[in-house]
Amino acid sequence: MPCATSCAVFLLAALLSSSQARRDAAVWYEDVSIREDASVGSTVKHLRDVVNASDVEGNGTSWAVNITRGNGLGRFEVVPENLTLTVAAPLDYEFSPRYNLSLELTDTADNSVWLVNLVIVVTDVPGYPPYYNKRCETPVIPDDGPGENYVLLSSTNGHYDVVLHHHIDAENPSTTHQYPDLIPTLRDGEIDVVMGDCSLRLCLAFSPSSYDIDKLLLETPLRVPENEGRLEFPCRDRQFKSKGKAVFLDTEYGHTLPEWAQGGQCEMGMAEGLPYVWLVEFNDIWSTSSNRIQCTDVVAIHAFAVSLLGVDINFQYDVTGCPEGRYGLYCDKDCICKNGARCHGFNGACECRPGWRGRVCDIPWPEVVIVDKPGDSVVKYIGTNLTLTCLAPHIHVANMTWVYPAEKNYNETRIIEEGAVQNRPINFEPILETANGEYTCVVKAIDGEVINATFILNATRCPPGYWGEVCHQVCDCQYGGTCDRWEGCLCPPGRHGDRCEYICAPGAFGWNCSMNCHCQNNASCDPVNGTCICAEGQWGDSCQNFYFCPPGLYGDRCEHTCTPGSFGLNCSKDCHCQNNASCDPVNGTCFCVEGQSGRFCENAPKPESNRVLASVIPAMFIVCCIVIVILARRRRLRTNDTADIEMETLSPWELDRQDIHFEHMIGEGEFGHVVRGRLRVPEGYQVLVAAKSIRPDRMTASAVRDFRREMDILARIHEDKAGHPNVVKFYGVLTKSEPQYIVVEYATNEELRRYLWSLREQFKVTGHRKLLERLGFASGVASGLSELARLKIVHRDIAARNVVISDRKVAKIADFGLSRDVYVSSAYKRTNQGGEEELLPLKWMALESLRDGVYTCESDVWSYGVLLWEIASFGEEPRYAGGPMHPDVCTLLELLRKGVRLQQPENCPLSVYRIIRSCWIVDPSKRPTPEELLQKIDQLRPRRDAAHLVDHGISWQ
Repeated sequence: MPCATSCAVFLLAALLSSSQARRDAAVWYEDVSIREDASVGSTVKHLRDVVNASDVEGNGTSWAVNITRGNGLGRFEVVPENLTLTVAAPLDYEFSPRYNLSLELTDTADNSVWLVNLVIVVTDVPGYPPYYNKRCETPVIPDDGPGENYVLLSSTNGHYDVVLHHHIDAENPSTTHQYPDLIPTLRDGEIDVVMGDCSLRLCLAFSPSSYDIDKLLLETPLRVPENEGRLEFPCRDRQFKSKGKAVFLDTEYGHTLPEWAQGGQCEMGMAEGLPYVWLVEFNDIWSTSSNRIQCTDVVAIHAFAVSLLGVDINFQYDVTGCPEGRYGLYCDKDCICKNGARCHGFNGACECRPGWRGRVCDIPWPEVVIVDKPGDSVVKYIGTNLTLTCLAPHIHVANMTWVYPAEKNYNETRIIEEGAVQNRPINFEPILETANGEYTCVVKAIDGEVINATFILNATRCPPGYWGEVCHQVCDCQYGGTCDRWEGCLCPPGRHGDRCEYICAPGAFGWNCSMNCHCQNNASCDPVNGTCICAEGQWGDSCQNFYFCPPGLYGDRCEHTCTPGSFGLNCSKDCHCQNNASCDPVNGTCFCVEGQSGRFCENAPKPESNRVLASVIPAMFIVCCIVIVILARRRRLRTNDTADIEMETLSPWELDRQDIHFEHMIGEGEFGHVVRGRLRVPEGYQVLVAAKSIRPDRMTASAVRDFRREMDILARIHEDKAGHPNVVKFYGVLTKSEPQYIVVEYATNEELRRYLWSLREQFKVTGHRKLLERLGFASGVASGLSELARLKIVHRDIAARNVVISDRKVAKIADFGLSRDVYVSSAYKRTNQGGEEELLPLKWMALESLRDGVYTCESDVWSYGVLLWEIASFGEEPRYAGGPMHPDVCTLLELLRKGVRLQQPENCPLSVYRIIRSCWIVDPSKRPTPEELLQKIDQLRPRRDAAHLVDHGISWQ
């Protein structure tokens, strides 16, 4: 900010010492401000203004100027020809925010003297000086001469690819186009380039006749883009992390360029009528290996009709570097670093060597520095060599001492080396774990000042491929095994042996084959996840049950009908018909012959009663027929109306039976089963799906109701076809055939509960809690629950068993109607609600749901708290202290009313458990909303700043 200038001209000769002025000298005082990023040669003050302001004629005179005080760093100089004070060297607010200059101006004509005192205030400029980021430190390449063209980022294959995904041609669903890379061929005169801290921004204005980029516009009708002339392609790397964006603009729509591109070639090109602009922003370009960046979007195009086109733009660059002393995208900018400082290839920032500071590393800085070789960017492994050297540049050293904590008592210290010799090193050949600790170099200057520096040695890991106490044993793991410091090869699920060369023996599975299968009836298990592989006719988690034939059939393949006298499932029940009457093999109803009556045909009517019955029965039969016809008509009308409404709602979701191919069963319970299949989608390719249906023998009213409820809910959630990323994707239904199916996406990693079990086993072996990954699942479920609350949908069974994990490790809420039917689980308790028996997940239910049968979004939040408890406990089944493992409704209600809640799981951070407990507040209105839960959980997840992790004290391994 400008400083207020107050000027006074005094004759202070009598008050000034002889070293400052003569008796006839005039004195001038002024405050001047200047930005720290002022370039060398910039004007600070026109000193002739001092002379003119005093009404002393200055024209025609010669002046001798001398800076007598305050310019010890040589930041300023005076040009005698025009009497101007200028910047002589780069400024830096951090190290010198203020300069008090004294200047002596002598008129050589009459030897009159002016003493000028200037207070120069350096103002801070955000983002200056540029930051030297070692993460994206660029290589230094040989300089082949001034005529050579260099590019800091070079395309790996000399081009970039554009992949167009469309479904117009089923045989050719995608097309790839290659275009020459623009960066090597364009220069600053054609393109705006801004390079910051590991980032790159480009802006190019062009016409359809410019460059090869117009081919993309001509081959695909994007010249009339949607979204008001703007196409934005989010960009991601191989790990699907955000890397910036690429934006295409049609200038006819009057778009404003971002601030960094304003005033440059792009804006000039737009003013000259160029119709198109490309804006590219890439962040975190740090690897010297190939940086693969993919920018993707779905574009609405106009041809003969509006349709969707998927566009992938693939860039692949190597950070090649610049010759020494140059930087920038085209290596055309000169570095200004001094005293051996290294220049960063992205932004020209200087990495100062010990003893130097400032924008260009030209400010001497007395300090003590510990230099380690290999450098601080290299991991310190046990068994490797290390040298620590203490440097004290610009200090007159009287004594230099290394101090290290004593091994047995950390509060005591011992002196390693002592003396007045500069650059005294400590060598570790090799590093042992017992050498870990703080090494302090204490330097005492000859003036008595003491300055020190500390290096923390923390070597706990072995070099890659080694293990053991001193890291001398070699790992040679195969088949994806990893090397552990103490255990050697940790084999992936399904493998064991010193090198993971063996597969699990029958009956074992998991990490290092350390777990035992519990499959029954001689069924084998999957060596990776322990899933029991049931033989034909078996079912259940442990293959403990056999398939039941429907009523009236029996046999290994249900190929035989029941023998006389038996009926029901697998013909397992006996008829009780009397008088040789036969029974229905399905439901056991007795078929009475003429002259027999009763439920079991046990009665033979008397002759006189027969005559009475003969006269009464016809009349009763007629009346019953009339009543039945009336009731049936009413019921048919109601049923038809309901069915018509349901079919109208679901008709857009009806799938063609020819498009789906069923494979094998992946889950079955008391009322329903799930089959894996492959569905051909309209785009022409197949996707894995899970198809859910009701078992024909358990087609109860409640099962049909829940089945229809799930269809309706999934259709509502997917009204816009996109659905929600944290709700299982709905593909459609099959209602025109038997059995009917609900078709959803197939989750590669199964349900969250089983996935947590696998993490628990990994934790036992590796000690890694994977808390960050588990909190990601909690965040995903909270996001999905928020969407259900927005749609006013109550799930009623939020639990880990009803959340599936996709192949991208995304948690998705599933099972909106048949969750308690598909899985055989002890989590459900049989209750009788309104005369109808059903299964309820008691330990996941809110207090009001248990007490009053009320289900709301707030009761879903209670259930979410139990799910979060499951995540924190690696999928343990909840158990309330003081109660049985499987309490009934009355017992659980009594526990909850007393304030009993699930206890904090082992290794669960307190910050997580507080969120869990907030979900179990008795008053539903005081529980957090799903949006608030999502915000709280995301606040626990790490940010880029390390201080955030320290605040929570959470270990994310």
